[in-house]
Amino acid sequence: MSILIDFFPTLFAALAFDFMLYFTGAVILRIASFGLLKYKIHSYTEFKVTKKKNNKGFIIPYIIGILFYALLITFIAWLN
Repeated sequence: MSILIDFFPTLFAALAFDFMLYFTGAVILRIASFGLLKYKIHSYTEFKVTKKKNNKGFIIPYIIGILFYALLITFIAWLN
C-alpha cells in the first residue's frame, strides 16, 4: 500500500511537468508563427482530461518546450 501512496505525488509531478512543457511550447509556437499556428492553450484541468483521451497533437509543443528549457539551461551555464 505504501508503494501506491508514494506513486501518486510522482504521477502528479510528471503531469505538471508535462503541462509546463506543453504550455511553453504552445506559447513559443504561437509567438514565433505570429499566430498562424494555433495550438490550443489549455488550462491544467482541461489538459489532464484531453491528455487522457488522446495524445495526438501534443508532441510538437513538447519538443519545442524541451528545446527551450535546454537552451535556457545551456545559456545560463555558458554565462557562468
